[in-house]
Amino acid sequence: MRLVVIGGVAAGTKAASRARRLDPNLEVTIYGEEPDVSISECGLPYLLSGTVERREDLVARTPEKFAEKGIEALVGHRVEEIEPEAKKLVVRDLKTGETFEDSYDRLIVCTGAKPFVPPIDGADLDGVFALRFLTDTDRIMRHIREHSPKKAVVVGGGYIGLEVAENLTALGMEVSLVETADGLAGAFDPEVGEKVEEHVREKGVRVFTGAPVEAFVGDGPFGGRVRALRFGEREIEAEIAILGIGVRPEVSLAKAAGAEIGETGAIRVDGHLKTSLPDVWAAGDCVESTDLVTGGPTWVPLGDTANQMGRVAGTNAALGDGAGGVLEFPGVLGTGIFKVFDLAVAKTGLSEEQAEDAGLTPVTSNVKTVSAASYYPGGKKGFLKLITDGETGRLVGAEAVGETADKLVDICATAIWGGLSYPDLVNLDLAYAPPFGPALSPVIQAASVLANEFERRKGARVVE
Repeated sequence: MRLVVIGGVAAGTKAASRARRLDPNLEVTIYGEEPDVSISECGLPYLLSGTVERREDLVARTPEKFAEKGIEALVGHRVEEIEPEAKKLVVRDLKTGETFEDSYDRLIVCTGAKPFVPPIDGADLDGVFALRFLTDTDRIMRHIREHSPKKAVVVGGGYIGLEVAENLTALGMEVSLVETADGLAGAFDPEVGEKVEEHVREKGVRVFTGAPVEAFVGDGPFGGRVRALRFGEREIEAEIAILGIGVRPEVSLAKAAGAEIGETGAIRVDGHLKTSLPDVWAAGDCVESTDLVTGGPTWVPLGDTANQMGRVAGTNAALGDGAGGVLEFPGVLGTGIFKVFDLAVAKTGLSEEQAEDAGLTPVTSNVKTVSAASYYPGGKKGFLKLITDGETGRLVGAEAVGETADKLVDICATAIWGGLSYPDLVNLDLAYAPPFGPALSPVIQAASVLANEFERRKGARVVE
């Protein structure tokens, strides 16, 4: 039995390793275009600044390590065609340019996502980069070594853009952050976005919101190296520019083979992560999933989700249809966190705006948080927002800022997963000691505010 995995990084390597563990007799091959088959993509911005000191620290496993486990990992190889009826692949060796055919009994597509590069004039200038792979970081760091840029522009105010802005600032550059939308951290509600923008400005980053980029300007009549970014009537000097606008699912290979594509633009799969093609599964950033709050389709490209998907796809591809113990992938809440300078920012489930878009009538509560009891030294302030369904009181989302953002959002993610409502949260039994927070967790405090609001709406007497 031969299993081929297209793509590495998180989902592909997890799927291959899981399949090999379940069936030691399975012949497993991974094809990857990049020279590194298994990397920690989330660490790329920190390699730029030297926070992560060595490139090899982000290489999780080399082809040689996979070979020791009986997995053939062929880097620098691009699968250009899937022939599902014949169960054949057309593969190009990127080093030689030659193509060859391969066959499979079962196939897992893990082609991931690609950076979104809008049609901006000058986006191909020297010094303009997208950041997705370790090789992108290599090119950016080479440019920094060779040209010692002092002025940088980051386009995009989401996770990647904010992390890159922090790390370029750490290198001593004057950084401008340009965002088309009216605020930063667009996946969050405005209360959080405003706190992020205020913090970034305090750290010396120039922030321009509501600023659609028109063009990158070069230093020569026919292009050359980037020297500025233009939007509206304004031009900002830039000796290096990083695009952090986001990513799109890479589905071209699967789509050309006839795989069904979902409404999010990612590959549609069933609960076992099987595609519409026979004996073909898919996992990771190229795959559409189910939103566990709304029940509708969603696309959430996150590293931990890709790992979880890879485990499910690898299990099912190894065991095949109808085998006992075939795994289901239930869906996602979109739980995520990022750090920008000294600020941790996290969310799970729906934002208030997303809840409204889903047809809910959200009821929310906001509370200030502190990472230690008020009398204990060193406590740091933060913020927590809970979003509930106004009809049922069920928790559907949470957003947090501050030192304890990860803890608070993880509590809320577990609560949403378990279908808890605000009365359940009021009575949670959570850990307490003065160095770790107030006697009542901010989650309990915010749930108590919700309880008062729901009682007020019902016309009941509010008990503080």
